[in-house]
Amino acid sequence: MKQYAYIRTTGMYVPETVVVNDELAQPLDTSDEWIQKRSGIKERRYADVGVSNSDIAKLAVENMLSKGEIAAEEIDCMIFATLSPDYHFPGTGLVLQEKLGWAERTIPCYDIRQQCSGFIYGLQMAQAFVETGMYKNILIIGSEVHSHALDYSPRGRAVTVLFGDGAAAVVVSRSESETSGILVTETHGDGRGALNGVHLKLFDIGKKPIIYYNPDDPDNNVEMYPEMPASKNLFANAVRRMAEVSMSVLNRMDLTVADIDWMLPHQANIRINTLAAEHLGIPAHKVMFNIQKYGNTTAATIPLLLDEFAGNGTIKRGDLLLLSAFGSGFTWGAALVKY
Repeated sequence: MKQYAYIRTTGMYVPETVVVNDELAQPLDTSDEWIQKRSGIKERRYADVGVSNSDIAKLAVENMLSKGEIAAEEIDCMIFATLSPDYHFPGTGLVLQEKLGWAERTIPCYDIRQQCSGFIYGLQMAQAFVETGMYKNILIIGSEVHSHALDYSPRGRAVTVLFGDGAAAVVVSRSESETSGILVTETHGDGRGALNGVHLKLFDIGKKPIIYYNPDDPDNNVEMYPEMPASKNLFANAVRRMAEVSMSVLNRMDLTVADIDWMLPHQANIRINTLAAEHLGIPAHKVMFNIQKYGNTTAATIPLLLDEFAGNGTIKRGDLLLLSAFGSGFTWGAALVKY
């Protein structure tokens, strides 16, 4: 009998510390008006010093498990999507596994690094693993602690205002029913964008040693922080690619935008998402946003949307969801999910 993959349950965690735009205005030489006009962001969450990515990921998983939809013992695979790992290596998935107390179960842990598209990539992997019978219940985590690695000077303004910390988790499980399921996923990559989008060269294996800088010298420490080249092509590329891949997954299922109940786009910039939806012809009231509260949490944005809006009853079982993302690398993808 054919096996189907569906999203069984979700969970999330965001740090308690709220950082509003005005708190960044003075160090970054900016303003609340400038940030909101540029991105739609009003505030974001920051993790405390000493809190690691795996720490907030653990809290998101525990929140998910507390809902009682699945037991920890049922999970037989983990996929951890992030661009802000605890360490260069080993992978943060293994660190999280140990912190959850699951190490003795020796379940496999995949770490993937597709930045803002990480959750879509992870969803595609989970769908394939479940539908081929390899695993039954796959935990996907999207989790980021950006705030510890941002440049809080005017030089870092364009990047620092955008990012926040947060984590979210979903379990993709096996089902023999078509009533809900991951209908189709599609992902792409274009390495020509590797250094033309947001990137961080702190670990450069071409150097010996790989880290060589004076952290007190502003001219020498630039590689400590994420960089984002000024380019209108980046914005346009994001709009075009998200619209293209979204239309592609609809066409593959012989569906139209009229069939979509909700669009859950990656929360990078409210203008990108608005334009992508307009290109697709999706009404604004069907497009979900929480960027104004959390900023860009990279791999966590789409599962944060899922948990928040399923939790408050907006997303209901049986709704058709369009998930879409574009990220540095360049990477992008989309998925159609019958929730």
